[in-house]
Amino acid sequence: MPPFEIDPISAARGKLTYPVIGAVTGKYDGRVSKGQRRKGLTIETQPGAQVVAPFNGQIVFSGPFRGYGHLLIIEHGEGYHSLLAGMALVEGAVGQWLLAGEPVGLMARSQTGKPSLYMELRRNGQAVNPNPWLATEKGKING
Repeated sequence: MPPFEIDPISAARGKLTYPVIGAVTGKYDGRVSKGQRRKGLTIETQPGAQVVAPFNGQIVFSGPFRGYGHLLIIEHGEGYHSLLAGMALVEGAVGQWLLAGEPVGLMARSQTGKPSLYMELRRNGQAVNPNPWLATEKGKING
């Protein structure tokens, strides 16, 4: 049970926080390689950029994952999870409850270009298009 009252994620369509400030360089369902489609968004950001929780929830996984850097999985309820990958540092531990916009990690500081954060939104284990869920801000491109 969360230590605070949280609205259901189903009521937050169009209101999720972008997990990092940057430019969407890889769109949901875009071609990755022959026969493969992207299941999330890739957001190019600044070295050392702060990553935040896109919605209220509980950390259910935190650790390195298959060359993606640190992976953080946040359970939001109603079968929804967000996956955030590519961070150099994760702030938070499994079991911790988060509020939308709460800092969860930092991107790498690199001299060889800008780091990218990969974000997926899943429902019942299946990737869903995160674009209709993310809040659009004036002057910001919505993937």
